[in-house]
This record gives sequence, C-alpha cells and structure tokens, in this order.
Amino acid sequence: MLFAAASGNSQTISGTVIDVRGAVVSGAEVALESGGKADRTTTAADGTFSFTATTGRLTVTATGFKTYTSEISREDPGPLVIILQPAPVTVTVSVTRSEEDQLNASVAVITVESLGVTAARTADDTLRQLPGFQLFRRSSSRTTNPTTQGANLRGVSGSGASRASVLFDGLSLNDAFGGWTYWSRVPMIAVEQIEVFRGGASSFYGSGGLSGAINIVPVKRSGEKFLFKAETSAASQNTGDLSALLLASRGRWQVDLIGDVFRTGGYIPVEESSRGSVDTPAASRHRNLLFKLERNFGDSNRVFVRGNLFRERRDNGTRLTDNQTNFRQLAFGADAASKRYGEVQIRAFGERQVYDQTFSAISADRNTETLSRLQRVPSNAVGASIFWRKRLLTHSLAASAEMLRTRGFSDEVGYTAGIATSVSLSGGEARDLSLFIQDNWKALPKFTLNLSARIDARRNSDGIATTRIVANGNVTETRFADRRDTSFSPRIAAVYDISDAAAIYASYARSFRAPSLNELYRGFRVGNILTDANAFLTPERANTFEAGGSYSLTNPTLILRASVYSTRVNDPVVSITTSSTPTLITRQRRNVGSTLSRGFEADMQYWPTAKLKLNAGYLFVDAKISSFPAEPALVGNFLPQVARHNFTAQARYDIGRRWNVSTQLRASSSQFEDDRNTLLLRKYFTADARVAHKISNAVEAFFGIENVFNSRYDIGRTPVRTVAAPRSVRVGLRVNLSKR
Repeated sequence: MLFAAASGNSQTISGTVIDVRGAVVSGAEVALESGGKADRTTTAADGTFSFTATTGRLTVTATGFKTYTSEISREDPGPLVIILQPAPVTVTVSVTRSEEDQLNASVAVITVESLGVTAARTADDTLRQLPGFQLFRRSSSRTTNPTTQGANLRGVSGSGASRASVLFDGLSLNDAFGGWTYWSRVPMIAVEQIEVFRGGASSFYGSGGLSGAINIVPVKRSGEKFLFKAETSAASQNTGDLSALLLASRGRWQVDLIGDVFRTGGYIPVEESSRGSVDTPAASRHRNLLFKLERNFGDSNRVFVRGNLFRERRDNGTRLTDNQTNFRQLAFGADAASKRYGEVQIRAFGERQVYDQTFSAISADRNTETLSRLQRVPSNAVGASIFWRKRLLTHSLAASAEMLRTRGFSDEVGYTAGIATSVSLSGGEARDLSLFIQDNWKALPKFTLNLSARIDARRNSDGIATTRIVANGNVTETRFADRRDTSFSPRIAAVYDISDAAAIYASYARSFRAPSLNELYRGFRVGNILTDANAFLTPERANTFEAGGSYSLTNPTLILRASVYSTRVNDPVVSITTSSTPTLITRQRRNVGSTLSRGFEADMQYWPTAKLKLNAGYLFVDAKISSFPAEPALVGNFLPQVARHNFTAQARYDIGRRWNVSTQLRASSSQFEDDRNTLLLRKYFTADARVAHKISNAVEAFFGIENVFNSRYDIGRTPVRTVAAPRSVRVGLRVNLSKR
C-alpha cells in the first residue's frame, strides 16, 4: 500500500517505509529500476529512503513482510509512505532437496534473526533450541570428545555416530570414517539459517539420515558487491574467539573467505566429590578457514572451487588424555539452469584427515593414571554427485546419482603399567553408490503428494586387524571377507491444505544407516569404560510413520505445529555391556534386535507485537528396546541417552531501535547412560540470556550468559558422574558492513 504525505513535483523519489501498525521499518531493501538500470539503498533508522530520480519501478523487501512493488511516474506526488503487509508465515527450505514450504513436512527452521540473538556460540548449542535434538551425551561440542558429537533426533540413538545427516553448504559434516559431526567446522558468523528435517531422511541423503537431516545454509550475497562481517568475544573459563567473513565480487568473479579461531580453558567435568589429582579441565582450541572462488556465467550458471582447512586440539579432562584433528578438504562444483532442461548441479570433493587420541586407565580414587593406548587414525574420502531438478506443470521433479569412497585405519600402541606391550592396526575401505528420484506432485489445488526413493549399494573391503606382541614379536592377523549391502529407501508423504492457514500431512519413510569404519574396526576407552569394535555389524534399518498438522495466523503472527510419530529401528547398533568389574566396564558395539521410539512433538511461534517474539517446543518420546534375542532381559529397557520429556522456549524483546534482550530455556527429564538402565542421568533445567546494543547500523555490542542459574546437571556416567559446564559470561562486539 502506498499513499502521499504531501503534493508537488520533486526531482527525487523519497519516502518512509512503515508496517501496518505504523512502526517504521529500518534496514528494508529499496530498489528503483529505470531504463534498464537499478539503483539500490536501505531504509535508515527512521524508515526513510531517497533516490535522485523521478520515474521507475520501486521494489521494497524486508524480512517478515510481503515484497512491495509499484510504478512511480512524474505525476506521483512525494514524499511517499509505503505500508508493508505481513508476509505469509512460511519459510522456504531446501533440506528436502527441493525448495518447498516448510509447512509441508516436519521441518523446523532457525532463521538468521534467531541465530543473531542466541547466547550460544556453536551450531550444536544453537540447535538445542529444538526439542529432541541431542548429541550422544548432553554436553556441548566445545569440551567433549569428537567421537560423542553425532547428532540424533527424536530419540533414535545408540552410540556416538550421527543418526542425522548434517550438511553445511551442501557438503556433509559427518565424519567419513567415524560418522560423528565436527560442529567446530561451522563458523556461526557464516550461517544464514538452519533447517532440520525430523523423520527418516535416507530417501534424500542415504546412510546417516536414519532420524532426519540438518541443513546449515551459509550466508550469501544479496546484491552486495562487498559484505564483511566480524565478531569477537571474551568469556569465562579463559575463553576467546574471533571470526570474520568476507564476500566480495567484481564483474563475474566472486571470492568468499571465512575464518574462525577459538580457544577455551574449559572446566573439570568430573563432579567435585569424585575428583582426584588426575582430573584437569577439558579444554579445546581450533582454527578453521574456508575459502571459495566462483565464476558466474549469467544469472544461474557458475563454477567454483571451495576449500576447508581445520585443525583442532582437545584436552579430555585428565593429564594423559587428549586428542587432535587435522582436516583438509577441496571441493569443485558447477551449476547450470535453463527453462527447457531445468537445473543441474555437479559436485566433487576430496578430503584427508588424521585423528590422534590417547587413552588411560584411572584408579578408583582418581589419584593415579596410567597410559593405556596411543591411537592414530588416518583416513581419506573422495566423492562426487550430479543433481537435477525441474518443474513440469504440476510436478516438481528431482534426481541424483552419487558416489563415495572412504578408507581409514586405526594404528595403535597398547600399554600396560606404562610399558608398550602391543602394536596393532585395523581398518578397511567402504564404497557407496546411490541413485535418487523425487516427484513433488500438486495433484489438486489443495492436495500435494511427495514421492521419493533412493537405492544405495555399499561394499566393505580390505578389512584387516593385526596385533604384534612387543615382548615376543608374535603377530596375529585377521582378514575380513568383503561384504555387500543394498538398501532401498522409499518415502511417501501427502499434504492437504485445509485453508490458507491450516494444513495436515501424513508420511511413511524407510531409512537406514550403514556402520562406519570406526564402528567396524576401531575400539576406544572413556574413563573406565572400554568399547570394542565389531567387524560383523550390519546396517540399521528404520520404518517411520508420522502424521501432523499446522495452523498459522498473521497480525499477530502465530504458528502452531504438532505431530505424532513411530519409528522402529531394526538391528540398531548399541554399545552392549559384556562384563563389569569395579575397575573396568567392557562393552561392544552390537546389533541389538530392534528398538521402538514413539512420540509427540509440538512447536509454537507467537509474535504478539513487532517488538516481542516468543517460541516454544515440546517433545515426548518413549524409546525402548523392543526385541533382543541374544539377551531377552534387555527387552523393555529404555534406550541409552534418550530423555522422555524435552522442553525448550525462547523469547526476544526489542527495546527501542538500539537494544534487544533475549533468553533461551531448556528442560529435560532423566535418562540412562547405559543399556542396562543402571546409570541414571538426572533431569535438568538451564537458561541462557543475552543483551545487545546497536552502537550504529554496522556495529553491535553484546553481553551473554550461558547457564544463568549455574546448573551443574549430569552429562555422563563412565561410571564416574560428569557434569555440565558452570555459568559462563561472555562479552563481545559484532560488525556488519556491506556495499552495493
């Protein structure tokens, strides 16, 4: 809507942008196209803008509002007042491998607006805003071992390997050898939004998508020739960080540079009453660099090369335990699009990683520690894919072909009483080939049918385990026969739009996860728990049924979503206790028969005013072992590391034009550490808070507190109880500059 505030001709086009309540809209993008050229600006803090022109097509865009367009002529009076209407409460996502409305599936989106006001620093801590998201244990990726950082959704758990496919800029963050996720490889300054698909996602992403998919979308230029963002902060526990992003273009060339440096002195995770002289802070530090060089050919065609250099070192809470990761990746890509043939994306990448870790044995009083194992795990992976998408009448079609080869070995030196006693090597190779097809069919004006399917063929080869006893030189060697597995992952979903505000859906998905090379060949030790590898593991396979609905309103904004689901996992890989003594608990990864996870989830988004925004989510999940022929006594036990109740809430309030305050709350019921349900992790509640002040349009200062109430809730039992990090206070500065 547009009207004039005064009459008379002018040599400029100027005006003010407001919303339906009369509040000014600052930072809105305003473009004036005339004579084949476009001039762009953004509205000032008071909502005003101006152009040195008298005619043209005026376009105004702003987050949360419908795009406004109007033809301006010499006869139009000025200045103008433009009233923006609220945008439909939908968000377009690509996690389903097609750009679709998020209301059409169980998809949650954390937008850039929410990312900008959270007190959390890492992607995994930010994702805890969603009930049902968890790592293998409750702790943050900042201070835990990488092998426990696999992502799981909706209570589909079992071990540290990720049951959700995690991507950043289209490439997987799941470790090719171990299946866990390196959250530190995601600089939060470079994230535009995070899309979370809950439910079986193997039809889209294959192995790893057993419980869903997480797509982390990077910041992209929006018409700017130059975009620079930087953030630095200092926090408790001797923590500091610096990150920066530069996106620049000249002609048809574009360069992206993203850097991230982080360090924390950490904290002692063992509860105070159990600590001994061996306990030290769990600290971490990393350096991360991403770069991309891109050449555009028209509006939709491009080629690019992208690289990632990542180095991380962690102290794992005792004097003798630490780990280190060195990771390098190089990727190539090409995109092409035409009205006749649709869109084509080609990707290829290669990566190499060396992972080092030490393990120790600790006395019952935690005053004596001896080295038990030195481990080096070199691995490499290469992959390629081609993806096609096209709209055809009422159909949105997509298809892809992918390949991945992963090779890795674990080189170990075993110690007894501080003396090297054995040298061993184990590992192998895995090759994956897959085909994917999807049809999103608008069968009726209010009825959409989504059909997708994927077939994956996997081959494990060169499996070997050798051990040499140092004292006598005796060598034992086991070679494992090559194995082949084929997985078919169909998905069918139906959506019915009751009205513009309400929709219901139902779906069935079949998904799988192949055991990683780490699970097949590499053992490890945490505290006094030893977990053995198992070269005979078979893929986990899941069937998920779900149904749900959504309801939305504008002015004020209200979005409600709810769903029920049931996921049965056959042959899940779980760490099963094989023996237990006061000084050592031994477990082995095994396929345990089947598990059943059933639950209800609900999300609410309510914006009563333009200044106050509220979000809340709840998940109830009943996750149990439903079948285990080898050990029937475990049937009916709760799955390890899965809480029955999860609740989250967020609130943001803008004070004037310069200040905003926000808070994030999380609560969880108790859960068990182990398969036998003897090691209980108690329920918890925690809260974060943040206050920010805009010093100028480009500079913001912020003050954040994580764990406001200093809740030292349980995060693990190994069997010694470990607890969450204490309260942390953080002060920082953020800069955002751009030029069109």
